[in-house]
Amino acid sequence: MDTVGIQEIGEPVPSGLGQALFSPDGTKHIRYNGISDQEGEYTTIYDFDRCTGELSNFRQFNYPQGGPAGGAAFSKNSRYLYTTSSIYIYQYDLWADDIEASRTLIAEYDGYLNFLPTTFYQAQLGPDGKIYICASNGVRSLHVIHNPDAACPACGVEQHGIALPTYNAFSIPNQPNYRLGPIDGSPCDTLGIDNIPLARWRYSQDTLAPLQVQFTDLSDYEPAAWSWDFGDGAASAEANPLHPFEAPGAYEVCLTASNANGSSTQCKELVFSPPAGSDEPSLNGEAVLFPNPFDAHLSLSLPPGWLPVHASLRLFNQLGQPAGQWRLHAGVNTFEVRHLPGGVYFYVLEEGGKVWQQGKVVRR
Repeated sequence: MDTVGIQEIGEPVPSGLGQALFSPDGTKHIRYNGISDQEGEYTTIYDFDRCTGELSNFRQFNYPQGGPAGGAAFSKNSRYLYTTSSIYIYQYDLWADDIEASRTLIAEYDGYLNFLPTTFYQAQLGPDGKIYICASNGVRSLHVIHNPDAACPACGVEQHGIALPTYNAFSIPNQPNYRLGPIDGSPCDTLGIDNIPLARWRYSQDTLAPLQVQFTDLSDYEPAAWSWDFGDGAASAEANPLHPFEAPGAYEVCLTASNANGSSTQCKELVFSPPAGSDEPSLNGEAVLFPNPFDAHLSLSLPPGWLPVHASLRLFNQLGQPAGQWRLHAGVNTFEVRHLPGGVYFYVLEEGGKVWQQGKVVRR
C-alpha cells in the first residue's frame, strides 16, 4: 500500500485514550483524547471534504477535567457532538457559530454502583438513532441518549438505562455507517447514483398513556418529505410524530420517506392487545427474562411489536407468596429487586388478566 500524501494542519493533536470518527453526513472529523488527570481532555474538530480527502478549519478545545477515560459520538443528523469525560457528558452544537461556546454539560455521573462505578467511557451511535455509552469498569449496564438529534435536555440522557445479561468493560459494539450515500451533483460522484431514501423508523410507548406512541424517523439517503399512515385512518407529514391510538388492536403503521429522486416505504405491525387467546393478534417470539440467575436487577424483554396496555410481571417465592408486581411497557423493562432474598422465584406474565407466559428464575 502506498501513501498518497500527508496533510499537516493546525496544532499538534495530543495522543491519549479516546475515539476518532466521521460525522454521519461525512462533513466533519473529530478526535477525542483523554490524556491525564493533570492535562485533561482534548476535543479536535475538522471540516472534511469527501471529494479531496482533505481536512480544514482546525479547532481544538482543551479542558483540565476528565482524565484519561472518555469518548465521543455524533447524533444521526450530524448536528450534535457528544463527548464523555469519565464523570461528565457534554453536548456541542456543530451548527453554532462558536462551537466551543455551545458546550453544555448534560449529565454528571450519579454515583450508581453495579457493583463497580458505572462511569462514562466510549460512545457509539446505534442503528436505532440512539447513542450508547459503556463504562470503564466491568458492569451490567450501558448508558443511553435516547434522542441525540435534539438539544438537551430534550436529548434524553438515561444513566445505566440499558441492562446487560452479563458484565461488560471498556467495550462498545462498533456500528459502521455504510449509508453515507453519494454526493449528488458532485464531480466526485462518477457513478451517477442518486440518493434515493431508505425508509426506517422506531417507536416508543408512553409509559403512562399506553395507547400514545412517539414515532422517530431513521431514514437514510437524504429524505426530504415524510408520509405516515398509522393504520387507523390517521396520517401525518411530520418526521417524528406523536400519535394517540383510539383503542387496543393491531395496526399496520407505514412510513414513506421521499425526495426528488424517489421514495421508500417501511411498514410494521403494532399490537395493542393481549397476546393470549385465539381471537387476538399473534406475536412473533416470547418474552425473555434476564439475567438468570439475577442479583440487584431483573430485566424483561418483550417481543417486537407488542405494546401492552394492561400487562404486568408477577413474582412468587417458593411458598407461592407474592414477591413483586410491575407494570410493563414495550421493549425492555428493568426492575430493582435487590431487596429479594436468595432463592428460586416463579414468574407469571399477564395481560388483561390472562396468563401469557410463566417460568422460574433464581436470585443469587
